[in-house]
Amino acid sequence: MQLIVNADDFGLTRGVNLGIIEAFQQGVVRSTTLMVGMAAQRHAVALAKENPGLKVGIHLRLTAGKPMADNVKSLQNGKGDMQNLSQFMNNPNMCPQEVERELRTQIEHFLSLGLPLSHIDGHHHCHHHPLVAPIVSKLSDEYQIPVRPANETIEYNGNSLAFSDQFYGDDLSVDHFLGVIKAYVGHVQVLELMAHPALLDESLLSASSYTINRTRELAILTTPSLPAMLGELGVTISDYDCLKD
Repeated sequence: MQLIVNADDFGLTRGVNLGIIEAFQQGVVRSTTLMVGMAAQRHAVALAKENPGLKVGIHLRLTAGKPMADNVKSLQNGKGDMQNLSQFMNNPNMCPQEVERELRTQIEHFLSLGLPLSHIDGHHHCHHHPLVAPIVSKLSDEYQIPVRPANETIEYNGNSLAFSDQFYGDDLSVDHFLGVIKAYVGHVQVLELMAHPALLDESLLSASSYTINRTRELAILTTPSLPAMLGELGVTISDYDCLKD
């Protein structure tokens, strides 16, 4: 089985960026997704260009930061920022045309940064919202890049692809990490496992409620014996390139 450990939130803060790079250089992360338009985007892009083996996708955001497109008021709160998660999930008035304009603007901005675009996913899984999902599917077809599935198995280019968000929370350990993966061995060809490695910085403390556990994730993902343990399970560390034709 091919394993894609994808580090979400690249570009959120410098500490997140540095943690992801450490998880790539010293651990099992080979894939990340960038939040364009966030405060640490430039830092993330510079690091990515220094580490071309790290594949970078886009972490579409509709619940953080400021919009990148003009005139998307149905996606904003009263202060001009993007809605928070609760507002996003309970907003019956989001305009599909504004969603598409915002997401397309984010993708085009990513493409202007000089990085190959690996794949698409969404902050807070926003890309699976019932209104947003068809738009993301359309953009995936148009730009010819894969989308992170929900917690289900799909077929992509003749490969069975699954996704798990179970490496998350308070109960984190190497055994937990391996246990999540073992559940898929022999059942799918490719598994993407969501991760959030980071170094803790002040910006992260104000940007996210998920903080200290990111440092625990980093410690697990950089465990020196982890690649060998994955190898014993018949698992190969990979990235979304394994899904190309």
